[in-house]
Amino acid sequence: MQPLIVSAALLRKDHKILITKRPAAKQQGGFWEFPGGKLHSDETPQQALQRELREELDLEVEVGAIFEVVYHRYDWGPVLILVYECRPLSTVIRNLEVDDHRWISVEQLSEYDLLAADRPIIDKLLRQRDHTKNLTPGINLPSAP
Repeated sequence: MQPLIVSAALLRKDHKILITKRPAAKQQGGFWEFPGGKLHSDETPQQALQRELREELDLEVEVGAIFEVVYHRYDWGPVLILVYECRPLSTVIRNLEVDDHRWISVEQLSEYDLLAADRPIIDKLLRQRDHTKNLTPGINLPSAP
């Protein structure tokens, strides 16, 4: 079975990231996720992501580089998620096709029921956070002789 290809956005603002809540009536309703959706046959992953964010959140974005690629197998079938770093081009978000949205810190991710397929994305965000915390500014290392 071919995986369902999905584009997702990693949107950052003031050291927070955007997550959205799936509508209760949809498959896996009530779970939180990184915003995005399925590709149509006539669009690129970046175009799909821009379309989905307009449809779901009335949000225009600039799509940047790939942050992570995730393959996950649900009971209903496999999914391939292409996660892109995105920059919002507006500060206004409207919940059009999502039940809610939140800007949260990486530390707060554990407080939300996120989709299982999003776990590798969360793990990478936590590794980045830990790496950044371990960097100590202002230390001068001795130069090589």
